[in-house]
Amino acid sequence: MGSDTSILKGLENKPEAAKHYWQELFREILDCTPVYAHIWQPGDIVFWDNSQVMHTGMPYNPNKYKRIALRVAVMANS
Repeated sequence: MGSDTSILKGLENKPEAAKHYWQELFREILDCTPVYAHIWQPGDIVFWDNSQVMHTGMPYNPNKYKRIALRVAVMANS
């Protein structure tokens, strides 16, 4: 579950019930959604649209690998 996932209205004082709800929701979503797991190679670049995907980082050894994360925003003039 993401660090920015919030408590549901009505479950503000029931964190375990809210956690269970989110776990069940994510389980249902992931059971019917294609999952892409990237196997990193030196020099790889990956882009995704935060508004369209659920994503999470994977554990890595920061003493062995350098990680650079940048955010890119595309804006349209209208």
